[in-house]
Order: sequence, then C-alpha cells, then structure tokens
Amino acid sequence: MTLRCSDAAAERGDPMLGTAPPQRDWLLVEHPAPWPVTAPFGADLPDDLLRRLGHPGLRTVFVRRHGRAGAPDRLDGPRRWFCLRDGRLRAGLWTEPDDLLASLDPAGGTAYDEPLALVCTHGVHDVCCAVKGRPVAEALSTRWPDATWECSHLGGDRFAPNVLLLPDLACYAGMPADEAVRVVGAHLAGAPDTTWLRGVAGHHPAAQVAMAAVLDRLGPVPVPELVARVVEQDGDLDAGAWTVDVSGRARVVVRSSRRAEAARLTCRATRETRALQWDVVSVEPAG
Repeated sequence: MTLRCSDAAAERGDPMLGTAPPQRDWLLVEHPAPWPVTAPFGADLPDDLLRRLGHPGLRTVFVRRHGRAGAPDRLDGPRRWFCLRDGRLRAGLWTEPDDLLASLDPAGGTAYDEPLALVCTHGVHDVCCAVKGRPVAEALSTRWPDATWECSHLGGDRFAPNVLLLPDLACYAGMPADEAVRVVGAHLAGAPDTTWLRGVAGHHPAAQVAMAAVLDRLGPVPVPELVARVVEQDGDLDAGAWTVDVSGRARVVVRSSRRAEAARLTCRATRETRALQWDVVSVEPAG
C-alpha cells in the first residue's frame, strides 16, 4: 500500500501546534509553469538571484491561480509579486527575473492592504499537498478569488492541506475542503479556530503553542493582536521549558519533553524521524 504521509499522521494523531514555518518575511512570485521539486530553485530564477533576494531567510515561494486561471497558456504579460516584510505587504509586477529586486526596496512596488491566502499544492514535492490542497484551493478561490493563490512548498506535508494567511502569518492545516471557507472566514473575522491551527509563522515553536493556549483559554483574539515574547528558557529544544509572555495578558509555560515514535513524516522521506512534541504546562494571568 502506498504511504500517504498526511493519512498516517492523522492516524497517529500527530500534533500540529508549533510547526508553522520559521520565516516572518515572504516573497511570492507568480509562476504559472509547473513547479520543480526544489522550487523556487530549479525554475527560471537564477540561484544567485534567489540568494540576493534573501531566500531562505526571506522565504520565496511560487504562486499561481487555481485551475485554468493559473495555467501557463492563460498568462499573458507581466507576472505579479507580493512581498511581506516587517508585517507589511507590497505588490508589484515582473517580466525579467531582475525585476524582482524591486521587492528589496521598502518603496518598491505599491502597498497591498488586502489579505492573501496561500494553499500549498506542490504535488511533485509531496503528493498529499496536491491531493488535499487543490480542493481547498478551489473552495477558497470560489469564496475569495482575488485573495487565494496556490503555492509551492510550505512545509508540514504530513498536515496537508496547508494554508498560510498573510499578512497575519497564521498557518492552518488538516481541515477538509468543506471546512476551509469557515476556518478562513473565522480567522478574517478575528476568531481564529485553533482546531486547525499549526501556529503563527516567524515565531519560536514554544511561542506558537503559547499563543494558541491563550486563544483557547482567554477567548478569541485577532492574531495580529497577539504578541508573543519568550522571557525565560530552561534547557534545550529536546528537553526544555519556555516561559512566554503573550500580549501582556498571560504567561504560558511550554515544555518540549518528548519525541514521538519514529515515522516517515513525508511521502518522499527515505528514513524515519521522531517529531518533537510540545506540552502546555501552565497558563497564568500576567502581572
């Protein structure tokens, strides 16, 4: 039987919290042609240009519209780019790869004030992302056609489908396609659903877990209003505890005290890995 990493992870009950990508800054490059396994490398952007743009510190991903709207023969003229840096989105157009260097200039492009929803559909990287991501991309693009983009690898293949919302950096995963519109709608309304939350990208895993704990125990708060700050650390990543102040509302102690049993965590994995597990020790009012 063919391994499907997302099905195996669901059967094991792998926890998603604390697994959102580590990057705060993102560059989205419209690329309607097929994505290589190693995207953004291996396509029409030179490797040295990607490094000049800041990848992987500034995470570069390819994006395209869902379905025929994103097919190569449907794109005529300049392509779009979006850059999230320091919490602010800007957008521009590119024809030649060097045009993307405008994204490095804080005044490059124009301010973009609408949210974006990225859905990973990078099937050549992991088949689960295509099989489970495309129905979510279809559902979201029907509801929010201007905001929704399919994207290349986000990480967390075993939690497919994966959705990253910008500029908030909230990463949701695992929800069925018929739940996706409700989950994203709740987020946009300021009531994030932690059932499907992997975390907020750009934060330490312990901070991601702490933010979700505050949402669960102190009521819904729009993600942009959550400011997580690690104020104390005891131990290391494999066996440590972190005290996290969340928006001055609560102090949360999170422990990385165990690793799961070894398993193949992606469809393409050639060896087994033991994923880190996170536990909330306490949530106390700050002050």
